[in-house]
Amino acid sequence: MTALHETYDIINPSRSIRDVIAMDPLFMSCSPQALARFLPHVSLRFIEKGEHLEDIGAAAINTFYIVEGSFEVWGEGSRTTTVKEGFLGEEAAIGMDAYIATVTAQEPSKVLVMPKQAIWDLATYRPLRQALLSSFSNRFSPEERQNSTDYNGTVFDGHIPSSTSMRHLIGWLMALLVPMTIFFGLRDADLPNAQALHLLAVLGATITMWVFRLLPDFVPALFAILSVALLGLAPPEITLSGFSSNTFFMALSIFGLSALIIISGLSLRILLWLLLIGPPHKAWYYLSLFLSGMVLTPIVPTSNGRISIVAPFMNDLLNIFDKESARAEGRRLAAAVVGGSSLLSAVFLSSKSVNFLVFGLLPFQEQTRFQWLDWFFAAAVCGAVMIVLYFLACWALFRNTAKPYIPKTLIADQLKILGPMATSEWGGIAGLSILMISFITASIHHIAIPWIALAILFSILMFGFLQKSDFRNRIDWSFLIFLAALIGLVASMKYVGLDQWITSNLDWLNSFMEHDFNLFILVLSGCIFIVRLTMPINATVVIFATLLIPSAINLGVNPWLVGFIILLMSETFIWPYQASYYSLFCSISGPSASSDNKRVMALHALTFGIKLIAIYISLPYWRFLGIL
Repeated sequence: MTALHETYDIINPSRSIRDVIAMDPLFMSCSPQALARFLPHVSLRFIEKGEHLEDIGAAAINTFYIVEGSFEVWGEGSRTTTVKEGFLGEEAAIGMDAYIATVTAQEPSKVLVMPKQAIWDLATYRPLRQALLSSFSNRFSPEERQNSTDYNGTVFDGHIPSSTSMRHLIGWLMALLVPMTIFFGLRDADLPNAQALHLLAVLGATITMWVFRLLPDFVPALFAILSVALLGLAPPEITLSGFSSNTFFMALSIFGLSALIIISGLSLRILLWLLLIGPPHKAWYYLSLFLSGMVLTPIVPTSNGRISIVAPFMNDLLNIFDKESARAEGRRLAAAVVGGSSLLSAVFLSSKSVNFLVFGLLPFQEQTRFQWLDWFFAAAVCGAVMIVLYFLACWALFRNTAKPYIPKTLIADQLKILGPMATSEWGGIAGLSILMISFITASIHHIAIPWIALAILFSILMFGFLQKSDFRNRIDWSFLIFLAALIGLVASMKYVGLDQWITSNLDWLNSFMEHDFNLFILVLSGCIFIVRLTMPINATVVIFATLLIPSAINLGVNPWLVGFIILLMSETFIWPYQASYYSLFCSISGPSASSDNKRVMALHALTFGIKLIAIYISLPYWRFLGIL
């Protein structure tokens, strides 16, 4: 149990931290969601008579709120004052680096200890911020504030340290050399046309910028479509088609719904419910996030949508943890969100729209054989093996000695602060329910899901659940630009015939399928891995499925099995640019994602092996079902 939560547990129930906060109208001027997120970071401290609460010149890391007792405040060159209520240590809350007064307890006292970052988040609410500033300014004269010293000893000298590293230098050099090498190396290749050669060079530069993380992902994507437009490789309506695509509006609508779920406090409430019913152990915290994504997999047919719904749960959970536990467990919980939302995408027919594309390529008798439940039943063993191996990989890579503990009393108090469900929360539940029902009943109403999602977003905005500022600030517009540019880039590749050129160079895979299926699985997976370095998931699936599923039918190999392997292995990625949903997750979670961390990248690489192992373990099961 952490010290923070120990102090929380020993407080007299009739005088809990929640009750102290609830009695102050300044705290209650903040939103219930903000207070619920703030509560886990607050602790109660008992001060003996004569003990210093803060010392002049010490680093300002906490702000204090007096619960009981009185304190003597002495500032350099000022007279002593006595404070019996309100705030102390406001320096931390208003952004100062050091305390400019010494505070001593005049009698046994109690204070709430509020860390700097926690009170900063709460001080975004104007009444509390003004109270903190007023409390500080009234305690010291203007002259003393003017003469107060920055005790950290740092002076800005106007020099901005260079952020250029060897990795960036190599990356920019490669971004120049790779397209030149492609252009001159493939000039005599059997490409469809000159436009295809130029587009390959543009792709080379773009992918190099992505791999070396030289710029945010959406910037190289913009560079790609700009280059395509300026070089005249494809018409503007093709290059910019992503900005008018169903996928773009689907993502926009789900982001709006996700923003409402976060702003209204619904995501925090759902997380607290999950924490309340499970044991206070980090294994349950991991499992809660993984199950949240897994349950949504057959219902929400986009990995981006699932990530945008589940990722805020992780952020809220890490905010409840103490700093040490959050730092230690952040990567494991990130793996739970990403794995839960994407690992089983091929196991459920309804998890992605591209799954229906593969389903549509199957012969009629195979379509009859592999309906939703039959598809799941055939893929269940593979999915179960992947879950077990993924759990083991996460345990091995991210094991640590941290023991995050969230007391049930703290969770109960957070739920009490949230109070009854607000209208905006009910709006979030209604929007999510309608979206899920529309997915399930798509074969009945025959309305395109993106337009239902857009209608939900319109309703959210019309009823004022999402304000103009929220719509502007809470939606990840950079990701939407990245997604639209990527769609336009793929459309441009199809326009110049690059997809057919790649397909024509993969014909030799058919011989492996016919003579050695076990080796075919390994070779196919390797080819998909290589193609995925340049092609997004859906485009990779289209290329391999349109090539190999007809061949499987002609060779007497079950086409569903070939399509399933293609779907499963195409989801594998190493770098964020290879999977738009992982780029989205990195954007939502920020530093918690640790996308450049070696262990995180090792997990991505291991996932490729996990899927291969799961396929080979499932072979006897598929023979038993008569699939193989």
